[in-house]
This record gives sequence, structure tokens and C-alpha cells, in this order.
Amino acid sequence: MSDLTAVIESGMCIGCGVCEVTPQPVSLVLDRDTLTFTPSAPGGPEAASVCPAISVDYKRLHDYVFPGAEVGPFGVVQSVHLTQSTTRDRNVNASSGGIIKEILRLLIETGEVDGVIALDHVDGIEFAARLVTEVDDVDSLPGSIYHNLAQTPALRILQETPGRFALVAIPCQLEGLYSYVEKFRPDLKERIGFTVGLLCGWQYSHHSIEAMGEYLGYSSSNVADVSYRGGGPVGKFSVTTRDGNTFSASRRVDFGYQVAFDRHFNTPRCHLCVNHGNFLADLAVGDAWLPSTVFTKTGISLVICRTSKAERLHSKLIEMSRCVSIEVTEEEIRESQTSRVVFGEFAYAYAEFRRKEGLHTPALHGPNQHEGSRRPTREVKRFHRELVRKQRLMAQRKYRLLRWRKATLELPKFVKRYVRWFLVRVVRIKSISGARNEIPRSRFEDFR
Repeated sequence: MSDLTAVIESGMCIGCGVCEVTPQPVSLVLDRDTLTFTPSAPGGPEAASVCPAISVDYKRLHDYVFPGAEVGPFGVVQSVHLTQSTTRDRNVNASSGGIIKEILRLLIETGEVDGVIALDHVDGIEFAARLVTEVDDVDSLPGSIYHNLAQTPALRILQETPGRFALVAIPCQLEGLYSYVEKFRPDLKERIGFTVGLLCGWQYSHHSIEAMGEYLGYSSSNVADVSYRGGGPVGKFSVTTRDGNTFSASRRVDFGYQVAFDRHFNTPRCHLCVNHGNFLADLAVGDAWLPSTVFTKTGISLVICRTSKAERLHSKLIEMSRCVSIEVTEEEIRESQTSRVVFGEFAYAYAEFRRKEGLHTPALHGPNQHEGSRRPTREVKRFHRELVRKQRLMAQRKYRLLRWRKATLELPKFVKRYVRWFLVRVVRIKSISGARNEIPRSRFEDFR
């Protein structure tokens, strides 16, 4: 494509920020209707050539980031682990196991990098990457942020600061960054000393925060800070307002949260993402949503080491008793994140539907393309109709109507999801039926 026109019209921008630093730059602005970031102008072919909302050449990027490595359906995989920080406060605050902050601390302590580029709170619901060079500052960084952000500050730090850095990033952010570095700034590759990638559960538009304000009773314009995790393996959504009040909701059982963080609130490109496993990160980390980890009170991380350096750092944390861990197989990636997600079963089917409808669709063909089973066309069509309808209601700020729909028209599907969760994770129906063997509880004797 010659420019970003189709990205703007389709709302497919994910805010990676590469278009802001290309030779013919444009700015990212927050769209009033979608409440997601989008390019302010079409720009030119430079921006289009590296935009993840147009295409991602996973084969080329795998060769660029991991030269000579074998690429399987889960990407490049050296080993897979279930890991938990032994520092309780770090573990509890992180929810998913605390391994990310343990790795970042170790990288700075040992001088493997000169600093860490990671998100920090700025003001209200604004978060931006900052450079952390002191070990003790790592723990002050917030946990995962679920709403759409402009990721340009990470790129600017990398451009403007000499040294080697660790970067914490979501999958599409790394797609844009490495595409940009390869094409326009190959000198920056040496500044990327290590990457920690999140196993992404999708970004959400700012409509999610607006809707929660209506459900819980705060004004989005009065938000001083927002947090999505902490306090346990699932954690709470929590908002602090400028007058000092706190509003919170359980991410697992609060009905309003289930409405506002319904996948129809995702940024549009998230529905087409085939890279939830963060193929381009040295170390990929996410929640271990497994029947065998239901017992945890503080969270356990699913860790994918994609490079020997990642394995070495992970092993060092175990040797230093800063983490406990067991090695598992790639099967635990699929079971934890589901085939629908890790193999793009819905995403590839939805992309095919959009192309047939003549809708702009990013060209995303990952190493998982021929794995799993595509979702049926009727499911995809039904989803698209519902998505268009709900996007219209969101633009009109009709959040109460969306909650009513969830409580009535969508209730059977909503209940079915919880029943499935109970059968799979608590009853362990797959083990009972012989479909899989769960990891025995005895292997987790050192975990909380």
C-alpha cells in the first residue's frame, strides 16, 4: 500500500508508533468515536511499509531476530516453564508470577543491559515508556496495562539514548519496532539487548474505562490512576480518582467488568492477531491458566524461552532462589492460552471473511497458520454483525444498553463460558476423559 488510508478508515491502528518516526512521519491521535489511537494523516509509503496494521512478514522477522533458529507452530522455542517469584510482595503485585520484574532486576544488576524500557504511569489513564536504570526502580513500574496506548516513547528512547536496553513490549509493538529497525535504522538493533514480551490478551479501547465509570460511578475525566492486576492470580480492576476515592471490580466475577472488557471492546486489529504468543521476544511471559495451577494464591507465570540468553537468565534466577520453576512442554502453551488463541483459529477465519467482504485486512501469516481448526463461517459472520452493532453503541456511549444486552440476549453464551471454565480448570474434565494428563500437584510443592 502507498499510505495509511486503509488503516485509518478501518480503525486497524494498534498504536505501535512506527509511523511517527519514519522518514515521512505522521502523528497518532485518539479517535473520538472509537477511542483508540489512529494516524492523523495517511502519510506515505515509508510508514505503510512497516505498519503492522497493513502486514507483518513473520518469516523475514524471525530470520532477522533469531537467525538460523528453527521456527515451529509456537515460534522459536528453546524451553517452556511454569515459574513463580519467591518474593511474595513482587509476586502478589504482579499477579501472574512476578517473573518479569525478577528478570528486569537481574539484567540491570548483572550489567547485561544499561537500562530497561518499560511502561510507567504518567497521569490519569496515560502511560508511556520510560528508561529505568536503577534496580530498585523496577518494582515501582506498574503491571500490565490493558487499554490502547501510543507506544512511540519506547522508540524515541531507543533512538536517542546510547547503550543497550531491555524492552518490555506487547506482540504488535515488537512487530512494528523490528520492521522499522530492519528497514530504516539497522544500527538500533545493537541497542536492543533483550526483549521481554507479554503473552497478550488483547488491547481494549478507552470505551472500557468509560463504561466502567458508568457502572461503578466515577467520571473518566476525574481518573488519577488505573490498575488492572494485583492482589491475587486474577486480580482487580481498580481506579483512583483525583479526589482520592477508589473504585474496584473483580475481574473474574464482576458483571460490569465482563461487559466493559468483552472482546468487542478490543481494538479492531486484535480480532485478527495471530501472534498472542509474542513470537519476536527473547522471553515471553503470561498467566498460566491451567487446571494444575488453580491452587495458586499469588499467580504463576507461563514462560517461553526463545533464546539461549533467555534460558541462561531464567536458570540464574532459579539458582539464586529468586524464583521456583518446573519445566513443561509446549502443550502447556496451547492448554493455557487455548488453540483458538495460539493457533489463530478465529483470527485466520475472520481475516478470510473480511477479505471476501472487501474490508481492509492486515496480511498476517504466522508460523501457526496451518495448525488448529478454523472457526466456522457462521460463527465469524455472527461475530462481525455483533461487532458492528456494538461499535455503533459504543460510539454513542450507550454503555447501559450494552450491559442490558449482556444480561439478556447474550446471557446463555456468557453462562456457557463460566461452565466451561469450571469443567476444564476445576473439575479437570479433560483429564477425566483421557484427553490430557495434568501436571501432578507434587511438582508444585515449592510454589505458593
